[in-house]
Amino acid sequence: MTSDAMKPIPADLKAFQDGWKEITDDSQPYEVVMEDNFSQDYSAKRMCDILGHIAQRLTSLISERGKTVNRVAVLEQLLDTSVLYKLEEYTTQMLVSLKHSPLVPFEFREFLFTRWLRSRFKVSNEVAFASLMKHVASDNFTLMERDRFIAIQSCTRGYAQAGRTASVHSNAWTQQGAMLRRMKEVEVALFERSVDALLDKENGFIVVDDELIATRAADVEQKAVSNRKRGKEGPVADCIACFMLSTCCGMRLRVKNDSSNVDRLLDSLHIPKNTECGIELAFDRGYGKLAAVLAAADRDLDVITIAGTLGSRHPYNTVEEWDAAMQKRRQ
Repeated sequence: MTSDAMKPIPADLKAFQDGWKEITDDSQPYEVVMEDNFSQDYSAKRMCDILGHIAQRLTSLISERGKTVNRVAVLEQLLDTSVLYKLEEYTTQMLVSLKHSPLVPFEFREFLFTRWLRSRFKVSNEVAFASLMKHVASDNFTLMERDRFIAIQSCTRGYAQAGRTASVHSNAWTQQGAMLRRMKEVEVALFERSVDALLDKENGFIVVDDELIATRAADVEQKAVSNRKRGKEGPVADCIACFMLSTCCGMRLRVKNDSSNVDRLLDSLHIPKNTECGIELAFDRGYGKLAAVLAAADRDLDVITIAGTLGSRHPYNTVEEWDAAMQKRRQ
């Protein structure tokens, strides 16, 4: 769209020769909407619908187990104990291999709760336990000893440690990607109940983004370095989260030469293909490749992305063109 009052379209944004035409149309006014009004009109109703869905779904799931709906029951519903048992088993294997005492019943849960509390203090472990945690203990909280906390934290594992030794007959543990991909079982299980209870498949709005998991551990087989991420280096995971509530619905660690990571991550949402659903999916910058967009479109998701092109044509695409393309793919 051009006019005498507007600057010419930059060369990089000009239309290709396969159907785009520049037009002059000064008769259609622009509407300026204030941010507060936009948030109220666009987000408020959807937020209410999503929260209503979650309340009904959690009530149904908890009642089916014969439990009374309260905060404890909600936590028990979302935190799958079978996952905790696996993490306890793998962590105990690592503790024993390093000559630490094994975990005792409920100790790993105590560690998790201490870890969640510890995450609120943006200081070192030494300062946290010496200066801050003692005040929490005065309110009748039972806290784990600092040395035991650090030992368990350094030994926490998401896959079996037994037999983790390379030999002349098998180099499975020395292959690039072997350890990170062994996290798959825990990655899926951690979020299964959250997807079941918190994801509104009729009115949801989810986003896909990458997250750098900062770590100083020397035995992490594959790390990325980013100056714009806090922590600077560590493995990277593709994540799915609810745009409205900022709740994570899934994650999958990236492994070198695996180009289907996002597609496999979408599999964990258990959205049947070729069925109508009301989920909008927004890709963060960097996920706008045509293959990723088409893979999401095949699931009948409404896709929002920052992409240079659709089919390598033009950076701007009309709603009508997108609807026509989606309709053609669904036929």
